[in-house]
Amino acid sequence: MDLYFTHEDPTNTVLVSANGVAHYQIRTNSGKPKISVLQRPAETEEESLVAEIEWRRWDAPTVVRSPLLGGGLSGELMGTTGGFGFGVLLSRFLVRKSRFGRSRYFVGNDKHEYRWKCVKGVGLLLTHVGTNEEVACFSRAFAEEGLFAGEKRAVLHIHPTTLDIDLIILTFLIMEKKRRDRSGDGTRAPYDEDPLGDGCMSGGEAGEA
Repeated sequence: MDLYFTHEDPTNTVLVSANGVAHYQIRTNSGKPKISVLQRPAETEEESLVAEIEWRRWDAPTVVRSPLLGGGLSGELMGTTGGFGFGVLLSRFLVRKSRFGRSRYFVGNDKHEYRWKCVKGVGLLLTHVGTNEEVACFSRAFAEEGLFAGEKRAVLHIHPTTLDIDLIILTFLIMEKKRRDRSGDGTRAPYDEDPLGDGCMSGGEAGEA
């Protein structure tokens, strides 16, 4: 599955297939705290909600709210100030095991462990920790067919997997937002971060990147 981004900003975009069918929408408010809402097509607004991310930096940790994490979303999605509904600290959901590495680990709905990492010349790569098989890859590439044929677009390629696609999109959004915050324009991963994927600290000990 290839999902193309209609806008460069990953926090305000629509993810569409090659033929232009919308699969996910990501929207973020302009106020503070910034809250991103991830949705997919559904019959009702409530059913369409996949996750809500309340972005923080120095004053408080980022919080993720989603049924994927075992709880419900807050009742008021935009403009909240925290404390609504079920939330998980980002550092406990996407764990950073290495003190200096930027790779993040999480356990999927299939009970397997996965790792997002930056790979030089490729982009963001999601792999199965046990087998090291590629699950998803984000890069910029020329579309060969469909709505964007002949254009170089940001695209997320997802291989057949037992991992919930919603969870792939949610974790990707967090990783790409963090990467762009670090690199400024965020158009290219500067090097292969944490190439071995090993580390000495848990996400809680290391804190957020």
